[in-house]
Amino acid sequence: MFKFLLIAVTALVAIVAADELVAQTYLNDVRADGFENNWQLEHSRQAAKGDANGNMIGFYEYDTPEGEHVRVHYTADENGYHPESEWLPTPPPIPAHVLRAMEYIRTHPPKP
Repeated sequence: MFKFLLIAVTALVAIVAADELVAQTYLNDVRADGFENNWQLEHSRQAAKGDANGNMIGFYEYDTPEGEHVRVHYTADENGYHPESEWLPTPPPIPAHVLRAMEYIRTHPPKP
């Protein structure tokens, strides 16, 4: 009896855990001129379209464990992957003294 109960509880836990991974929506359309795919889970979503040349445009989004919503738009083409999001880190501003030094170097090129 204990073995059956253990198997039943394990199966129930697996079903509950797997339920979060079951796609609520799913599309995967591959054609000669490109593709389109998207899927949605309970706390995440992704969509992308691409052409025959390998160019893509799309987004992905998810909720963090802290409850924040993250969304990233991107394009991918012959020039690389280009994500855009308020969640992506950005470099700090260039300090004023460095900008002044760069301007000085630009206006005072080395003599040949």
